[in-house]
Amino acid sequence: MISISVIIPIYNVEQYVQRCLESVMAQDYIDASIECIIIDDCSPDKSMDIVRRMIADYHGEINFRIIEHDKNMGLSAVRNTGLQNAVGDYVFFIDSDDYLKPDSFHYFCDNLKRHPGIDMVIGNVEKCTEGDTLIRDIQKPCLIDDCNVFFSRMLHHQIYLYAWNKMIRRDLLIEHRILFEKGILYEDQSWSYLLFSHLSSVLLMPEVTYVYENNPSSIINTTFTEDNAYKVIRSYTKSTLILLDNPPNPVRYKRNMVVDYLLFMGNYLMNGVDVLSRFPMTTLTGKAFYAVRLKLLLRSLRYGRLLLSCFLLVLFSPLCYLQKLRFFRRHYYNMESVVNIIAHLTDFLHRKETI
Repeated sequence: MISISVIIPIYNVEQYVQRCLESVMAQDYIDASIECIIIDDCSPDKSMDIVRRMIADYHGEINFRIIEHDKNMGLSAVRNTGLQNAVGDYVFFIDSDDYLKPDSFHYFCDNLKRHPGIDMVIGNVEKCTEGDTLIRDIQKPCLIDDCNVFFSRMLHHQIYLYAWNKMIRRDLLIEHRILFEKGILYEDQSWSYLLFSHLSSVLLMPEVTYVYENNPSSIINTTFTEDNAYKVIRSYTKSTLILLDNPPNPVRYKRNMVVDYLLFMGNYLMNGVDVLSRFPMTTLTGKAFYAVRLKLLLRSLRYGRLLLSCFLLVLFSPLCYLQKLRFFRRHYYNMESVVNIIAHLTDFLHRKETI
């Protein structure tokens, strides 16, 4: 029987946490051993009161465990705590303002039985307010056991990078020490990149198993505030440095991934440039962000990717002000795709680049 460790962080979610736990407890058909690890990150509201009451009243087969932090440490540390205390074959992250669809674990477990030993199963996600989904291009479960394919799809933003709603083989995470970077926002980005760098097989499911709540107080919805701006820029800087320190292994991939890899980071840093345009910074934080953009540009030049280097100049003044134009923002992904295609045409001129 498959064993699964469900990890739920708790912080300031009293409005949502009951719905989240109810969705876990309501998973009627579970052909697996399930433990649910709930981490209290010193939540200041009544979230944990609700959690304890619900667990006390629960009489099902899921084993609930509560772990308490001595001080607030942030989402990355909470997820790391859950992972370090998990014992399941697979781990599954849920954010406590989101919730599961009925029979979600049935779909996951059914596919895990059909594909024993698979590294990761990814369910589809529905956005609570918009009603659309994150996986739109498949009609039935799609097994990808070619690392060239799923790594490229990840770099092209065709597989969502959030940690939640994925059954991930725990021993793979432990073996490669794939933990979340503490003290930053958007930690899913660098974590997912490192995870995909070590996967051997991925299964995409078209069934919606998870509902994402558009929480007004979430990290994503509070990016463009002066209070958060400095932490946002520090996070973009740190995450990009992690990616720069972990380029694609040329031995692992048949395809030259350098173009996709550099554009992936450039796309990510464009978000930081957008924040910086609203909250200019001349402090050490702003200088560090400039330095990491320059490092990316120099890396591109070092690889001899001149067209790509020219495109990455949009990360710098004065070209970065193009982002203020609606036309540029609307067509940025199209321009990036064209640059990607053209840059790949010259792959034959480049050996598989290494650091």
